[in-house]
Amino acid sequence: MKVELDNGQRVFHVVTSMGKQAFCNLKDLNKVVENLETHEGHFRIYHFWNNKPKRVSKKYLKEMFKANRIEMGFVY
Repeated sequence: MKVELDNGQRVFHVVTSMGKQAFCNLKDLNKVVENLETHEGHFRIYHFWNNKPKRVSKKYLKEMFKANRIEMGFVY
């Protein structure tokens, strides 16, 4: 899957338990999670801020989707 990153927006890094990984912006997060064939509890999402990865909590992720008026299409 090819995703175009917009550096003006937040960047997320999805890592599965099998070692598959992808970088994306919030608007592409649903597609990336679906494409990587993730299962609940078997993947992690990191948010990059000041070039440092920080693991994203369920609460933070729900707030991000709600603030941007995007529906969260997966279970984290």
